Amino acid sequence: MPHHVIIGGGPAGYTAGIYAARANLQPLLVQGMQPGGQLMLTTEVENFPGFPHGIDGYQLMQNLREQATRFGTRFEQAMVTSVDFTSMPRKLICGDRTILTKALIIATGAS
Repeated sequence: MPHHVIIGGGPAGYTAGIYAARANLQPLLVQGMQPGGQLMLTTEVENFPGFPHGIDGYQLMQNLREQATRFGTRFEQAMVTSVDFTSMPRKLICGDRTILTKALIIATGAS
């Protein structure tokens, strides 16, 4: 059972993965049908910290994933359809599969 799960495959989810992995929490990041989020379709991102001249959205998401992976974030592509917050561990329903977790970060972004 993963102790820490992150729902969301955009910049917020990947950033949460980086910080959780650096804290040795061994996070599992569950990303939906569009890994990398909407930034994967963006040609120029000019307002992301650390890139004063902008960066291609696809490249930014590749960089974030590489960094999260380097620290130990695990990735799974699945659509979370519901979460049961009434029990511990929490239950994430992904189709016919259930993921149990002690802690959950929801970073689902714009979609």
